[in-house]
Amino acid sequence: MDLGFVSLNTPRDMAPGVLGQELETRRFESLWVGEHPQIPVSARDQFPAGLLAAQKRMWDPLLSLMMAAQATTKLRLGTAVVLPLERELFTFAKEVATLDQMSAGRLLLGVGVGFRAELEVSRSIGWSDRYRALADTVTALGSLWEDDEPEYHGEFIDFGPVWSYPKPYQRPRPKLLAATTGRKATRDCMPWTDGWLPGDAAFNDVSSALADFRHAAEDAGRDPATLDLTIMAWGEPSLATLAGYRELGFNRAVVGGGRRDAHDSGATLSYLDRYASTVDELRS
Repeated sequence: MDLGFVSLNTPRDMAPGVLGQELETRRFESLWVGEHPQIPVSARDQFPAGLLAAQKRMWDPLLSLMMAAQATTKLRLGTAVVLPLERELFTFAKEVATLDQMSAGRLLLGVGVGFRAELEVSRSIGWSDRYRALADTVTALGSLWEDDEPEYHGEFIDFGPVWSYPKPYQRPRPKLLAATTGRKATRDCMPWTDGWLPGDAAFNDVSSALADFRHAAEDAGRDPATLDLTIMAWGEPSLATLAGYRELGFNRAVVGGGRRDAHDSGATLSYLDRYASTVDELRS
């Protein structure tokens, strides 16, 4: 199992290029960053109070990962998560493909729907329709990334033939990992997802949740063994906890979320050093 690190990715955090180098030096497999393009002030009470100060100041994830890509050679670059429903479709397709090309295919896309308040200010999509709209968006993006003259006519997205370049380095596209915790949301994403990106803090029993995911895959005619399993490990998980995730079958664990001193960039290196010694052990 590989080990990654997630950064809040704000001006107070270590710059992505510097952080990427530090991670690669310590043999971490990947760097992950998220996004909140906008947060309505009127909805401040709907967001986790402890994280809101950082969430409203996040750098753009794709530009940040480009900085990390330029400073590294092997580090994989992940979004945890990106919010396609809050982005303009054609620009997003081009940005993703450009980043994937310029990083020689190191991009992983964790995909989610965000919070209700930020979706409502971005798009006229009903909250109950969000996963249908996400499926429509992902399918349209696939056409833009794969076809020479893509066109798409769906429920939420409709466009005639266009030219959209570049195409991603990875063919047909970077992996898309569904960031879901609820059973219905997971099942709704199963037709298009290449894997799963849950956070362990959302479950009382990760093993049971993983079994549910595998059953959902089988019910959708998917082979669970072919799907990428990445878990966001909250706080300061022990080696035993991480090894347990490896035994369950996760391909990757990502540490750094919910860590103490998360807003102190000076504490980041000591945190990385504590986990650097486990990188090779978890891979064995």
